[in-house]
Amino acid sequence: MPVTPLINGVNYAWANITCVIFDVPVIGITEIDYDREQVKEENYGHGIDPISRGYGNIKNKASITLYQDEWKRIIASSPNRDPLQIPPFDITVVYGGSRVSADRDILRSVEFKNDPFSAKQGDTKLMVKLELAVGSIER
Repeated sequence: MPVTPLINGVNYAWANITCVIFDVPVIGITEIDYDREQVKEENYGHGIDPISRGYGNIKNKASITLYQDEWKRIIASSPNRDPLQIPPFDITVVYGGSRVSADRDILRSVEFKNDPFSAKQGDTKLMVKLELAVGSIER
């Protein structure tokens, strides 16, 4: 089978991603991670092999990592300075650039699940990893 040559020589990279939260591109984000998973189980009857497959719930998982000062700005604009009280919102992940095709994913009905803090001697930057509750992921 022949190998397909590079089309434009460029793949998506972190530099091509923009995360938009509260309608604002977030510059203090260093990581975003999201995943959809569906329960799929083999059903057994006579013999040792499955006779069918059952399908269950879809579970969405997501997290983001931000600089502490970015998180503090979100806290400051939160109801009662509590980011866990922010009503559900969307996060848009935009892929684009001059040499890659534009695309986007949307995380719907997102809420913050935690409000962490961690620091230790020698840290040159403070980061927070935020776990997210996600209603759905549109690709």
